[in-house]
Amino acid sequence: MTPDAFFVLALTLGAFVLFITEAVAVDVVGLLILAALMLRGALSPEEALGGFSNPALVTVAAMFILSAGLIRTGTLDRITRLMFQISKGSGKRLVLMVMISVAVSSAFLNNTPVAVIFLPIVLGAAASFDIAPSKLLMPMSYASILGGTCTLVGTSTNLLVVQEARASTVYPMSIGMFDFTIPGIAFAIVGFGFMGLFATRLLPNRSSVSGATASGRIREFVTEIYFEAGSPLISKSYQEILSKTQGITPLMLIRGDDVIFAPLVANPKAQFIRAGDVLLLKGPPGSINALLDRDGITLPSELGALLADEGRGKTMTMVELVINPNSPLIGRTIARSGFSRRHGNAAAIAVLRRDEHLRERVSEIRLRLGDTLLVVCEEPVIEKLRTSNEFILLEGIERQIVRHDKAPVALGIMALVVSLAALEVLPIVILAVTGVALMVLTGCLSMRMAYDAIDMSVVLLIAGMLALGRALDKTGVISETSGWIVDSLQEMGPLSVMAGIYLLSTVLTSLVSNNAVAVLMTPVAIETAIAMGYQPEPFVFATLFGASASFSTPMSYQTNLFVYTPGGYRFTDYLRLGVPLNALLFVVAMWVIPLYWPFRLLGE
Repeated sequence: MTPDAFFVLALTLGAFVLFITEAVAVDVVGLLILAALMLRGALSPEEALGGFSNPALVTVAAMFILSAGLIRTGTLDRITRLMFQISKGSGKRLVLMVMISVAVSSAFLNNTPVAVIFLPIVLGAAASFDIAPSKLLMPMSYASILGGTCTLVGTSTNLLVVQEARASTVYPMSIGMFDFTIPGIAFAIVGFGFMGLFATRLLPNRSSVSGATASGRIREFVTEIYFEAGSPLISKSYQEILSKTQGITPLMLIRGDDVIFAPLVANPKAQFIRAGDVLLLKGPPGSINALLDRDGITLPSELGALLADEGRGKTMTMVELVINPNSPLIGRTIARSGFSRRHGNAAAIAVLRRDEHLRERVSEIRLRLGDTLLVVCEEPVIEKLRTSNEFILLEGIERQIVRHDKAPVALGIMALVVSLAALEVLPIVILAVTGVALMVLTGCLSMRMAYDAIDMSVVLLIAGMLALGRALDKTGVISETSGWIVDSLQEMGPLSVMAGIYLLSTVLTSLVSNNAVAVLMTPVAIETAIAMGYQPEPFVFATLFGASASFSTPMSYQTNLFVYTPGGYRFTDYLRLGVPLNALLFVVAMWVIPLYWPFRLLGE
């Protein structure tokens, strides 16, 4: 291989490491890839930045907006009402109806915004039916993935695989809107059957987002408190103060430039409170609230003034907010995001991040998708928080503000886009962009709502991965990889090679972005098939379904990560349900894909 090939291969491995470790956000990885390829000269600026005009990327952005149009006009309300009516209080029936409703919606809308809109609906249903959210949210996420594999527009993974196949210089392929719907439905039926039988048994019974779990373990938020000059607690011992509030655990004390880690009782310098002390601690919401009610304890001003000074004497409410997939808060700190100023002086007083042990000052924690914020605000501010596009409010979740009068218009626009794309009257990118224009012109969405609907982290990631895929092709790495696969598996026959491509796609998508896998593996699948003398269809669709089989880990798909904290899940919960589901769908793939796209030699 050439020096450029080694550089691009090292860059690919480095990107995978960043994805797996989550050292930086995925959109930053995309930008780093673009910068590295241009600085090295592996791609010209025109080649590297060409991904931003790629039809698949433009279509993905447009589908985010079209999905937002349907959501903002309440088009899904009728589906959810029907879901509740059919369930009739049955837990298993509710799980099945949630999966069907989400899957049908995800087949025609981008599945990430579908999960965003269904999360509060499902939480409300769980409360009404007295069912643990943990029994519903993971099946909801999996159903959105399975539904998304049924049509071209269901997920960005499909759009990217299809676009890469169409743009192939080796073997261009034409794939339509519903060309893989029947196999997709087969996958969905098997997945639904598995979850209907085993989800309620394998998933934990965790009763609330932030309360006690079935195992008795309390979900603890990290917060910090401040002792200002004049506090009546100055000179008292920390042990005396904290022992009066059950469930509070000190993590570290910040005193000027000194940082003293727990246990504080073991350090003579940290046993007594001094003016200006900041104490980082963890505990359940009720205990944190009780602690802040005590005279002499307040929040640092950078967390918001509501409790620090001007909130004294006011009646306030504590709510929980989950950071959603396209939130501008992702990658920013509470202090630098201006959270309190932008949200009616609300104070984000604590953070819960899955099962990680946070030991940073709350105001300095860089927020991630799925983080839960514990927020204190005045009652009128709740409605503003509810309508924000930055997070999902987990209190009062049953109320959604929508424009029902525009629902028929939004539904008509989406139906027009899908039907014309299915008939191949025009390319999907033209129809999607036209649909966006009609959504705005008819008042279903404002331009601000349209901008907010686009998940820029996905856009930047896809642009970076398209550039990386082009560099891998240009430098010959894809040809080398295809040759290695053929040499290793060719003697076992095409089914074994297809199985290898599916498994590699599935394993990679469990570790890194499924969009990255789609862009990188599709050219490999095509060139591998050509090298073996076969038409590429079964190998390309093995990539498509394998890259979407994102069930085994929370980070393998945005919707999995999004429900992690609200469902009270742990990493092992995904392994318990996701690994058997992945294994089952692999067996289905090895039967359905060759049945629907038989192995044919080139020229047949």
